[in-house]
Amino acid sequence: MRNTVRILGVDIDNINIEEAGEITKNLIEESNKSCKIVVAPNTEFIMIAQKDEEFYKILKSAELATPDSVGVMLGGKFQNKPFKQRIPGQEYFRKVLEVGEKENWTFYLLGGRGEVPKLATENLKKIYPNIKIVGYHEGFFEEDGEEKVIQEINNLKPNVLFVAMGAPIQEKWISKHKNELKVDIAAGQGGTFDYEAGKIKRAPKIVQKLCIEWLWRLMLEPSRIFRMIVLPIYLLKITFVKDITKGKFSK
Repeated sequence: MRNTVRILGVDIDNINIEEAGEITKNLIEESNKSCKIVVAPNTEFIMIAQKDEEFYKILKSAELATPDSVGVMLGGKFQNKPFKQRIPGQEYFRKVLEVGEKENWTFYLLGGRGEVPKLATENLKKIYPNIKIVGYHEGFFEEDGEEKVIQEINNLKPNVLFVAMGAPIQEKWISKHKNELKVDIAAGQGGTFDYEAGKIKRAPKIVQKLCIEWLWRLMLEPSRIFRMIVLPIYLLKITFVKDITKGKFSK
């Protein structure tokens, strides 16, 4: 039985990082290449899901949804259902690699531009010497190249497919090809590959502890300001709406 908190119609698992690793292990053991979907809802995800029904349905149907932002944590507190722990995307990514190295899982990295997935793979193999990353491919390809990428993934049959194309593109791509992909789980990873490749510097520990990584990222990428506009709208919604569990498409 999943322990979830619903925020504006989106269900998010109330778990800590260790539980996230254990649930992922269970999903892989149960999957038999049925492509279980893992998502990491943050404030932006929840707000996109208020106007994009396809994305909303993908989030609702995911087998695991990790709490990935301060806004999500606040949504739990406002309902007197505090989340056990915030799980940033990169921390979930690292936990799965850590468990996967012990369990002998295989991984495929799909996403990032140009050499990013290659650099990320090289760096990760230094951290996890026994990790089995069996393949990688950048996430920006023409539609006619999509079939080749899927064929390569299916030939390798990885336990875990990490997809880093940005939301909601990555989740929609996974959902679209769910029945074709011969993987155990597929998880959206946003900008994680850029961090692992060294293209973007992770916020200092004090910034992470204060839960203001969003501000650090904004300083590094000022163009993200346009995406941040949803934050005050979200705060108004969870503060003043009568029932913050209900979203536009929820019943």
